[in-house]
Amino acid sequence: MNAHYKTLETIFTIAHQDPNPVTYLCRPREIILRQFQDWSVIQQHLELLEQEGLVVTKQMDTLIISITSSGIQKMESANLNLQN
Repeated sequence: MNAHYKTLETIFTIAHQDPNPVTYLCRPREIILRQFQDWSVIQQHLELLEQEGLVVTKQMDTLIISITSSGIQKMESANLNLQN
């Protein structure tokens, strides 16, 4: 799996616990606490994921990251492939 998909997996894990994961507003600190990478690397991953339409980022009081339905589908299909 490409490194930026590990960041997507982290966001998926965080948002998946919410009743409506696509509306969950993930903050950078939630990702940083779960990954052992510099914020600059995570930012690069977020840019790639956003280009692929798997996440959306917005600058509010802090950066907000939301997983898209495409991002959820990608992670769910990846999980199914790992189980088979």
